[in-house]
Amino acid sequence: MSDPETLACYARMAEDYADRFSRGEPDGDLSAFMDALPAGDGPVLDWGCGPGNSAAIMAARGIRAEATDASPEMAAIARDLGIAVRVEPFEDLVWSDPYRGIWANFSLTHAPPDDVPDLIALAARALAPGGVLHLGMKTGTGTDRDRLGRFFSFWNADDLDRMTQGAGLVPFAVRHGRERGLDDVVMPFVIHLSRRPVDG
Repeated sequence: MSDPETLACYARMAEDYADRFSRGEPDGDLSAFMDALPAGDGPVLDWGCGPGNSAAIMAARGIRAEATDASPEMAAIARDLGIAVRVEPFEDLVWSDPYRGIWANFSLTHAPPDDVPDLIALAARALAPGGVLHLGMKTGTGTDRDRLGRFFSFWNADDLDRMTQGAGLVPFAVRHGRERGLDDVVMPFVIHLSRRPVDG
């Protein structure tokens, strides 16, 4: 399922991406995600971790962070931060312990639209009761490529409500914003949080 042109872009620009978007402290969205995690010592997944910055921040706060990414170049940068990364496409996700949370921050936005509902359902199955799914997606409709050649599918909050509810999750927070991306274009986005019911 991984798009070759998108992976080629990240191979060329992995270091630039890491330099541009790295941070030492969690932003508001990562803080909200960590605050929403159920209590316990179970793992949290950075699903499509890129250079591993979010996973490293979570690990520094005592969270047992796991990470996956389809880009070997991104995974290598994450490993330099001390993060154990599995190089794999989204659909190959397997787990031994259910996740207290899955952080999919602008990663599933690279998946084809027809695949996204199944990937959200896969995430829902991987969550422990009370576990939280964070989705960061580009806002809009349809698909496109940016000037760097990366593939994107675009979504609205109602779409994410429908897909997460269809997977048995309960949406509980949405935030909209605009941000300059790797291609230097300012684009709208949506942050969406949902939770697996404790009795689900």
